[in-house]
Amino acid sequence: MKNFLFIFIVLVLTTMLWAEPAQIDEVDAATINIAADYLDNICMDALAKLQLIAMTPEAQSGDWNGIKAYLSLAQQRLPGVYFYVLPNGDYYSLGKDFTNLNLSNRGYFKPLFEGNTVKGYDILSRSTGKKSALMAAPIIKDGQVVGALGISVYLVALHNRINSDLGLSENYTWFVVNSDGLVMLDMDKDFIFMNALTAVSSLSDQLSQALKNESGSIKYNFDKVERVGLYKKLPEMNWWMIMAKKQEQAGLKLPSPAISIGKFVPELQKSLNLIDASAKTHIAAAQGSMKNENEIRNVMTAILEDNPSVVETVFLDTKGIMTYIEPSVYKNFEGSDISSQQHVIDVLKYQKPVFSSGFMAVEDFLAVVIVYPILNDNNMLTGSFILVLRPELMMQKLLKDVNIPEDNELWIMQPDGMIIYDDDPEEIGKMLFTDPAYADFESLLSLGHEISEKSSGEGEYVFHLRNGSDKILKSGNWDTVSLYGREWRVVLVHKVD
Repeated sequence: MKNFLFIFIVLVLTTMLWAEPAQIDEVDAATINIAADYLDNICMDALAKLQLIAMTPEAQSGDWNGIKAYLSLAQQRLPGVYFYVLPNGDYYSLGKDFTNLNLSNRGYFKPLFEGNTVKGYDILSRSTGKKSALMAAPIIKDGQVVGALGISVYLVALHNRINSDLGLSENYTWFVVNSDGLVMLDMDKDFIFMNALTAVSSLSDQLSQALKNESGSIKYNFDKVERVGLYKKLPEMNWWMIMAKKQEQAGLKLPSPAISIGKFVPELQKSLNLIDASAKTHIAAAQGSMKNENEIRNVMTAILEDNPSVVETVFLDTKGIMTYIEPSVYKNFEGSDISSQQHVIDVLKYQKPVFSSGFMAVEDFLAVVIVYPILNDNNMLTGSFILVLRPELMMQKLLKDVNIPEDNELWIMQPDGMIIYDDDPEEIGKMLFTDPAYADFESLLSLGHEISEKSSGEGEYVFHLRNGSDKILKSGNWDTVSLYGREWRVVLVHKVD
């Protein structure tokens, strides 16, 4: 009987319950109904699978290995983070098993453990930069919630799928908002998590009215183009889909400015300086008043709120123990001893701010930290604040409105050869002078040593064509940004014809 149940659940989890819509040629009531139903079915099918798994003996007994097998099947058609969460907020996820992270402070946690399903709760991960929507179901046994199952659906991946399946021409656009006006999906993924009520003035009144109704028409201007269309609330989700046709263009959109070392390096330096200044301002303002945990955490959260590029803040005691961590999703790491890390050794020894070398964080991304010692009136060390940054996310923000031509590449290297950033994620974290991937490229290694030794310059080297195996000649120039003695070489290269 148990084998039959397992086979039955496998069949349900791997069978699609909805079909793709036909390609759309115009926006009418039938079209938007089909599109809204299609998206609603994708989300609700994911929730239904979680609810089905929640009724299994494995979920009822908290058997992670059994739950994991079912979640692995559910993951095959919808990319995201699939997880099982305990009543105390600790959770397991596919790929990591027990994460040592905690979700009890999340806005959806209390309603979920009161027995309610969660449909489309917006989540922005500071550590990964991924934008997600949560679908979650409680596990109920004997009338009590004993756990929960969830999927953080990757919105960019879902955007790609909807865009492809709808097949709209460039004369049309579509987007999806929640009841707060937050854009959950958009034909242009850059607009995801923009608030449409406040960001587009001509849309505010129209959209406010639309969010009070199930369906209707809408007209607004954006990017000098009038857009006329329809909206429809999804049947089961508290989301509204808007589809519109772009009318005759009133003006031309200006192209994004082209990238150059002379323009980009000062912007990157400015970004580092602003983070540094913000942290020092908050710490100085609280100097003398950080007498308890609450006051220390207030400083940490203020730094996070001011600096989206800061993934995490830590308060370190004088022995190198992580006493407090924000955001609280990382609270299970509190009490960890990191006194052997070089940046901690340096700040405890010299009692001066430190900008660290790159290292792989426990979340499996390359990170750097800025450490600030806290001294009392007698100039004695009482602790330190650590700011954890992810260079990749910093670069994405800075490059968002910059045009990088097809034959140009940007990468950043420490003088010791560590690749801090590259537009190819596979390169990030590698050591130029020792990694086997670079061993056969003498011209690259030779130029790499020159880049290491000089703060600026130019040169050529041979390496693979981006996303290919062919070798090409590349030419580039570089400049330097720095903070507390740590330097990054910013290198911009282009293909040599």
